Amino acid sequence: MKQQTIDLESLIEEATVDCYDEEECRIGFLTMLQDNVQTPFEAKLNGEIVIVKRIDGDDRVIKAFIKKGKTTYPVDILDLEIEQNVLGYEWIAAYKKWEG
Repeated sequence: MKQQTIDLESLIEEATVDCYDEEECRIGFLTMLQDNVQTPFEAKLNGEIVIVKRIDGDDRVIKAFIKKGKTTYPVDILDLEIEQNVLGYEWIAAYKKWEG
């Protein structure tokens, strides 16, 4: 099966159109992540599997609210390893690239 190439630059442009600063860009990405990434999904945090229940944040940081065991808590979405089979993965990849 041929792997689809993701145009991250186009996604970055779409998320940040009409933004004047980094804070507005981050809110643009937050909106795209909330609209396009299907939760819940599995990810890894420090090598351990966790379940991402939702994505939220503000103009400073985008958080993934993860469930590990019986506890749910927020972590920076940039700290997660996320597989490409997650629906909406390309938006997370674009955000990670933008944050550089």
